[in-house]
Formats: sequence, C-alpha cells, structure tokens
Amino acid sequence: MKIFVCYHKKYPLCKSDVLTPIHVGKVKAKTDLGIIGDNTGDNISIKNPYFCELTVTYWIWKNVREDVVGLCHYRRYFNLKNEHTKTNKITADFAKRLGNDTNTLSSILSKYDIVLPKKEKRNKYDSLYAYYTKKHEKKDLEDILNIIKEKYPNQYKTAKEILHNSIEGYYYNMIIAKKDVFDNYAKWLFDILFELEKQIQKDIEKRELYQQRVYGFLAERMMTIWVALHPELKIKEVPVVFIEENKRKWYKYLFVCLTKKIFSIFRRKHG
Repeated sequence: MKIFVCYHKKYPLCKSDVLTPIHVGKVKAKTDLGIIGDNTGDNISIKNPYFCELTVTYWIWKNVREDVVGLCHYRRYFNLKNEHTKTNKITADFAKRLGNDTNTLSSILSKYDIVLPKKEKRNKYDSLYAYYTKKHEKKDLEDILNIIKEKYPNQYKTAKEILHNSIEGYYYNMIIAKKDVFDNYAKWLFDILFELEKQIQKDIEKRELYQQRVYGFLAERMMTIWVALHPELKIKEVPVVFIEENKRKWYKYLFVCLTKKIFSIFRRKHG
C-alpha cells in the first residue's frame, strides 16, 4: 500500500512504510524538492494550477499498482488513531502516532473499502450548492450537473439532490482506498472534469489565480456525490490532522482540548 503526500514547496517531509512524499505540478516547478513527481508516466502534471492535487490523483490512477492507494497533503493527514485535529510539527514518530502504518491500515481496510475525511458542515450555508456558489462561479457547478445529466443520466437526480439538500461534504480531495475502488472513482471524476475543461478552460485562464483552481474545488463536491452513488461501499470516516504553524492558534487549540478533557473527567466523577 502507498499513500502519497502532496508537496508543492520545501517543507519537512513525512515518510513511513506507507507514506510517500510526491511533488505536485513538478513539470513546471522552479525548485527540485528531491522527491518523486507527478510528471512521470501517464500524467497531467502541467494542469496543476487548475487541477491542484488532482494531478496526483490522476497519476496514482494511471501509474501505481499497489493494492491500497491514497493521497493526503503536506499539512493535512488522516488521523487513524484518535480524534486530534491539529499538531504543530512533524516529529519522527508522527506517522505512527496517527496510525499511518501498514498494520493499522490493513486492519481498517479488512472491514472498509475506503477511508475519507470526516464529513464537514459549513454552518453559514444551507447546502453544498449554496456554499460553492457563494465562494466560486455558480455556472461551473451548473455545467458539472449538465455533464452528469448527459453522460450519466441515471445519476443526475442523486447528484442534484446531494448538492441542493446536503449540508455536509467530504473536503480536501483526500482518500485512501482499495485500488479498484480508487480507480473507479478516478475514472468517473476525470471523465466529467475533462469534459468540463473543454467547455470552460479559456474562461478559467482569465480568472484570478485562486479561482483558477476550479477543478480541485469541484472535485471536493463530486466526492460527496460519488459516495452517495455507491451505497454498497463501506466508508470509514476519520479526522484530518492539520499542521498549525500559527503559535497563537496552536495554543488556543491546546487550551480547548484541555478544557474538554477536564469537563469529561468531571462528568465521569459526578455522573
């Protein structure tokens, strides 16, 4: 099994028996990070400014043959051991503490088909659709729905219902899965995104840099749709640990954790 950790700049590398650092968008990178890149074999590395970490998703789909595959980010990792969602640095035992090792993953995937970040709510918005259209171009999401309607007409109703009625979604484009499950997802995802690319790429190139990352933003919503389309899959949701570099935010997080622990002990003692 191999879980690839996406890097786009120099940063402390996280490695383990299952974690492998990979340079995203390496084909156009000005700095060599000294790790493998998404620019070998069958790849779309050059599309990284628009597809973000999905260039690694594509690379894994086309080039990796391990039984279990996945990806996370240099500052976001799956926490397979506990409920912590932040840490302030990568230590020598970091991967082990989070359960990013062969034994833990083998145990999980003996019972589940896919590991995903815990679903998150965006409380200010009443649907995934409302949240996306507030932050990004509404037409892009409508175009995705139209493409699904044309290519996969039997999936259109579910896709529309998820976007308009669900307030929870899978974010970050992070995934760990058995290879056949991963491949099925990637095939569906890129079939739709490449069709969208034909329709809107010229317009995207005129947008400011953040909004050019449209395919990555859309894929987060598409993951939620795809899971809903496959109720036969056994899903394991786990927390995502974020590397918090801001000292003030880190100490605030520690304070909140300590407070919760104290209240938990108090409740156990006093019923």
